[in-house]
Amino acid sequence: MELSMQQILESLAQRVARPAVLEDRYMRLLAFSSHDRPIDDVREDSILRRHASSEVRGWLKRFGLPNLRRPLRLPANPELHMLPRVCVPVVYRGKLLGHLWFVDADGSMSDADLDACVQGAAELGEWLHRESVASLFSSARLADTMHMLLSSSPMSAQAAGSLIDAGYMPERDGVVAVVLQGVPRRSSAVDIEDALAQAVADFRRVVRRGQALDLISRDHAVLLLSCAGDHDIYVDERVEGLVELTRSALGGAGSDAALVVGVGSRRDALEHAYASFREARMSADAARLLPGLGDVVHWSRLGIHQIVVKLASLGEEVPTVHPGLGHLLDDPDALPLLETLETYLDVAGNAQLTAERLNLHRTSLYYRLQRLEQLAHTNLKSGAERLALHLSLKVARMTGQYAPRQAGPADAAVPDATGTDNVTPFPAVASR
Repeated sequence: MELSMQQILESLAQRVARPAVLEDRYMRLLAFSSHDRPIDDVREDSILRRHASSEVRGWLKRFGLPNLRRPLRLPANPELHMLPRVCVPVVYRGKLLGHLWFVDADGSMSDADLDACVQGAAELGEWLHRESVASLFSSARLADTMHMLLSSSPMSAQAAGSLIDAGYMPERDGVVAVVLQGVPRRSSAVDIEDALAQAVADFRRVVRRGQALDLISRDHAVLLLSCAGDHDIYVDERVEGLVELTRSALGGAGSDAALVVGVGSRRDALEHAYASFREARMSADAARLLPGLGDVVHWSRLGIHQIVVKLASLGEEVPTVHPGLGHLLDDPDALPLLETLETYLDVAGNAQLTAERLNLHRTSLYYRLQRLEQLAHTNLKSGAERLALHLSLKVARMTGQYAPRQAGPADAAVPDATGTDNVTPFPAVASR
């Protein structure tokens, strides 16, 4: 008869005469043996928390545990109240699945003990692999259902019904979508899937079953949060906690990617989650591309920027908000004029503040504005013209036609309605 993971661990602990702890590769507790000898504060804390603290993870990071393939003796850390211990990697066919930990205060673990630990780790590796394969089938079915739900497919209602019947989300509650999007600071691509998986797993431990669904990709994650009403205060708390966990996971993984977050507005039923997801995706775009909005953007709080984002999402059908800006957007030499105009409009036509922000002499500022009026065939004294120009510039930011030199992190791929990636958040407009 096949032994369970707990039975393998208990047998191994008895063989080496010391308690054993099994963690996954993210340092989350999977199982621990019974113990009849003293353990240190770190062991006790990890059992209570179900994962290692951030301080412990930070200290252990220096030992290169993700690359470990043979037993390693770790020294004590008095500041963390941590006794010496032995770490044995749990590997299956070259892939690290977790770590076995043994407190070894007096260094008495023998070579024979270590050999037994390696053998036990191999058994646990096979067991964890089989479990992961079994769960992958379940996860794949769930992912397929989520993809169907987060699309305009006529099958979305059926997908929602199957998720509710399976207990993933209560039928009585509404839903809010959240998009966590990685943004590369230097490179043209970002891969934060492991960090997102860790953050979402940590998040799931602090919310009850039925309060969240997730779909994780290479550079972004989508979460659906249950929402009892339009003013459910717990939604904001969950979003804040989720963002904090994700940023912590990114830091722990050594990723230099930035994070932007979009939050859609509430929908009354899970079958309408796509509408909230689309708002969340556009809000994440706005956080990345429009200055001054912050890293976490709620669709319901976007105000006038909702119009900008919706216009940009029309792709080639974007209406010509201001025809005079068309040829300037296509002229690289006109970029200083466009930057000047945007800054001027952002501060409501305050010439002094515009000059200060751009480090320009007032005379140079007035010259640029006058020149722009001539080239764009516009009049900056007209409120309607200023509104059209401002909208045009913001939409051009979203479509990629206008990229000011003082812009934030490099553009990143943004998930489309089915969870796949686009090079730009919205298609660039062909002509104006």
